[in-house]
Amino acid sequence: MLLVSLASRRVSSVDNIFNGTNKIKISPNLYFKIRYKSDDVVVKINDISKKIKSPKNPEYVPRKYLLKNPNQETLRHLRWMLQKDILGQDMFLMGAPGLRRRNLAMAFLELTEREVEVIALSRDTTEADLKQRKEIQSGTAHYHDQSALRAATNGRILILEGIEKAERNVLPILNNLLENREMHLEDGRFLIPASRYDKLLKEHSQEELDTWRLVRVSEDFRVIALGIPAPRYPGHPLDPPLRSRFQARHISPPNYEVSQS
Repeated sequence: MLLVSLASRRVSSVDNIFNGTNKIKISPNLYFKIRYKSDDVVVKINDISKKIKSPKNPEYVPRKYLLKNPNQETLRHLRWMLQKDILGQDMFLMGAPGLRRRNLAMAFLELTEREVEVIALSRDTTEADLKQRKEIQSGTAHYHDQSALRAATNGRILILEGIEKAERNVLPILNNLLENREMHLEDGRFLIPASRYDKLLKEHSQEELDTWRLVRVSEDFRVIALGIPAPRYPGHPLDPPLRSRFQARHISPPNYEVSQS
């Protein structure tokens, strides 16, 4: 039996700090525990726990996806996702068409207070949809960052909806971003992983790195891909290099016993 606890949530009421632990009964043997303190938030699912950072932009955090009474199957999925997030691995949620995979990803983001960026891949998706688009403002061309770039630089979760629809023209960009955390931008900047950027910062000044137009990819950046098994369903089988970048998990539809638990 899995257990979820949200420990050390910031509250303004002094009474809540001294009230100890509030329990919400989910089933006879399962409780959803919330312990109030004036410190940081720690999310724990069974034996997996992680300290939660406060989001810089709360409006990017999904809301109303996390159920108050999650069943055991949902808790197992959330525990697996929390474990992969701690390990710094990108995830691929695979399952039948429907809302379950997306709702599960959004519930995980709500649980961990993570900001989200979403890209719906299709045949018409181009490099500009992942990196930058050139737009005209007041007669001058400007480059505007797109979802993948914003997620990488701000440490958000990038959700790739319909990963099996990715065309060959965007696969090199996705592979390089997933494996190396690198991306060459149209305005001359270049994304590099946080470890390499911090190493260069010890040897060079911030002004030099800015002159080289290097951009740091946040260590909190993660990718969650949502897709369907192909060719069981219409779509293209995943490219082997792209498939190897993810830790995959099959999200099966809930049966009657699970939905009633």
